[in-house]
Amino acid sequence: MEFLLAGNYAHYVLMLSTLVLLMGAAFLGKRIGKRRQAQDLPVDDELKIVLGAILSLFGLLVGFTFSFAINGYQARIQAEENEAIAIGNAFQRISVLEEKYQPRAETMLQEYLSLRIQFFETTNEDNRADIRLEAIQLQTHMWKLISQLAQQNPNAVMVTALNASNELYTAQQKTMSSWQRQVPGAAWILLLFFAVCSNYLLGHNIRGIHGNNTIIMLLPALISLALLMISEIDSPGAGIIYVTPENLNALRHTLELGGLAP
Repeated sequence: MEFLLAGNYAHYVLMLSTLVLLMGAAFLGKRIGKRRQAQDLPVDDELKIVLGAILSLFGLLVGFTFSFAINGYQARIQAEENEAIAIGNAFQRISVLEEKYQPRAETMLQEYLSLRIQFFETTNEDNRADIRLEAIQLQTHMWKLISQLAQQNPNAVMVTALNASNELYTAQQKTMSSWQRQVPGAAWILLLFFAVCSNYLLGHNIRGIHGNNTIIMLLPALISLALLMISEIDSPGAGIIYVTPENLNALRHTLELGGLAP
């Protein structure tokens, strides 16, 4: 199912495909139901009970799936906040370096901050992978610089600078661990199965040969919108619902104003 959710516009293609599928199931059920009415077959009230049960279970599944997607979205928000804190701490800790090394370290941190902002802002997965690799390389260079200085002048103060540099990598790894979909493919298949069954039974239970089709189209449209919302929330860095680097941008603005004193 993940390959269906790849890309910036695949969510809307998926929504339209789901809408067509569910409407097809609903109208198929209505057509079969009309045949039963034309043959004067007795109304099967058990189908109404089954429809109610399936709709109830489907509602629970949608609720649980939405909860999983929201948890992943909140984890990405927290990861962005943690990265801002780690970078801010690093700016404070490099103040203990010798004056001749501070400009170089600050420049590297500024570049690192810009890369992490670009990581959250870009919607292209290939660009995001390149940005992440560049940020890791920059963090590695910073670690080597501070570790060399710590070897030349080992003390507790230099240890804090080393820890601050290491926290950059740790925060970035936590971001990547949260940068994945929380809803598994099996859950999507189960949701679609329940959606098709519920719409088929809904159409089957519609009475009246010349009834209005507005009602029968309502449930497929609502279900498609609900699945689209879940897909948007559950897709990191894509769609219209994504984590914006508000804390990282605020940190950059603070640094431009000369703040963040140790």
